[in-house]
Amino acid sequence: MIALDDYIKENYRTTGLKSTIKRYTNYQNGKAKTAKLKDILDYINYLRKQNVSPKTLRNNLFAIKIYYRYLQETEQRKDHPCQKLYLKDQINRAIAVEKLYTKNQLETLLTNYKTKNQSIQLRDEVIISLLIHQALLVKEITSLKVAEVNLEKGEIFIEKGGKTNARTLPLQANQILLFYNYLEARKTLLEHTKKQTEYFITSKYGTALNPHGISRLINDKKPKEEHIQPLKIRQSVIANLLKSNNDLRIVQVFIGHRRSSSTEEYKQTELEALQQAVNQYHPIK
Repeated sequence: MIALDDYIKENYRTTGLKSTIKRYTNYQNGKAKTAKLKDILDYINYLRKQNVSPKTLRNNLFAIKIYYRYLQETEQRKDHPCQKLYLKDQINRAIAVEKLYTKNQLETLLTNYKTKNQSIQLRDEVIISLLIHQALLVKEITSLKVAEVNLEKGEIFIEKGGKTNARTLPLQANQILLFYNYLEARKTLLEHTKKQTEYFITSKYGTALNPHGISRLINDKKPKEEHIQPLKIRQSVIANLLKSNNDLRIVQVFIGHRRSSSTEEYKQTELEALQQAVNQYHPIK
């Protein structure tokens, strides 16, 4: 029979599942395998009393469901006590615009980015530039194919995604030389590793990258306070474009949002901008 740890590794990429399940089973004090819906609801209410966020509550329920799915698949239990349980706790999805990177911070990040492994410096510079100049999602970066990069026209084509529209985006002038040099290094790498791939961004072994790996790669050996968050970069680019009075519809097309309301969430009111300036230059001590 497959162990729970191996089951999780084989079927899920989500981090923290093992520890989340262990906290739940510890709470049930040896009765987790035979727990009923009421016991699970008691645990959810226990977490609520700890003032955990609605998002954390949902993550815990997700892990608990996986635990009982494992018990079913390994024939340790016939039923699933919480398969149809869904929480109504409202997650705050508001964009914290005041916590995003400024235009100058992004420019500094782009200029000063260095990796300790020089063999992948070019590749990582390309990734950072796509995050900052084109505000791509990590999945869009890893899905980008060589054939969709047109250096002669200075543009890239982004395929339609699960939540984004297809679009053609211009490259910055300094990106064209960067991409050319990277493609030359990529060609040498593939010849050396005897690999073949249509994807533009590759691992140091010549294989395609997993989108979940980009954050780990660009933060390799960096102290936690210096970690770069790819999604936060995208959000910052959107907010900065709107702050510079770019037309909402143009920004929407550039980003690939299907609804203008998704783009509008990044707009900052004059009052919010004033409050941010007060907090930045006249903080309360």
